[in-house]
Amino acid sequence: MNGNPLQPPGPGSEVLAEFFRGFGLDATLPRLQLLEQTAAAFTRIPFENLTKIIRVKESGPTPAARQQPSELLREHLRQGTGGTCFALTATLLHLVRALGWQAEPILADRSYGPDTHSALMIWIDGQPHLLDPGYLIVRPLPILPRDDAGWRIPTSFNELLLIPRDKGRKIELHTIQQDGSKYRLTYRVAPAEPGEFLRAWDRALTQDNLRYPLLTRVIAGRQVYLQKNLLLIRGREGVQRREIDPAQLESFIVQTFGVSAEVASRALSILRRGGEHHGGADTS
Repeated sequence: MNGNPLQPPGPGSEVLAEFFRGFGLDATLPRLQLLEQTAAAFTRIPFENLTKIIRVKESGPTPAARQQPSELLREHLRQGTGGTCFALTATLLHLVRALGWQAEPILADRSYGPDTHSALMIWIDGQPHLLDPGYLIVRPLPILPRDDAGWRIPTSFNELLLIPRDKGRKIELHTIQQDGSKYRLTYRVAPAEPGEFLRAWDRALTQDNLRYPLLTRVIAGRQVYLQKNLLLIRGREGVQRREIDPAQLESFIVQTFGVSAEVASRALSILRRGGEHHGGADTS
């Protein structure tokens, strides 16, 4: 499928109905509560690049490799897959708009490049709020035009620190663990134009992280993060690190992240045929 993944949903979105069925949500809940439950349920979809590795192999780094919201949700319910940043943002954007909220995608800059992360801005009572399930910001966070100490948001495994910059036009995101804080990215609060967002998405189809498996999800209140064959488990008590035997990598991905054996096997085979090996990873 090669449509526009940012296309606003029509009335009676089947993607939203399928999401409600698949995640067991009650569509009769109060409007704001349903929004929060939708965003919270969405975090159960894993961040994973195996799907993108397969799609780029099939279609090349072209618009055809983008996941449509309907595809991402259908494949998750059937095969346990998810997507990477832009596909997840486009899917959540579809769901939030289908719930009747005004919402737009926003872009963020990381240390390794501009426009390399995305999130959502949603308007509640005329006030912009931030949603970013990738960093567990699942309760809409009001964004005020100010420069101050920012917000601290506890999660089950760390704490988030958001600091307004440039009179609220930008927001820095830091994560806090026992060993201190780390800068992660800077959101640009102004909504991204559709073409700008799609161009950033297409550039992401050529990133180096398609040369190794990258998956993360929250399990029992801990963040489980796999890059190459290095596993990190982040919890309130600290961070555990260990290497996964490359021979066991496929079965580990299936058992830990819930991705189907078919998808894991196919993506890892593509990497092996490309001469990629799964050694240690940079996790600083």
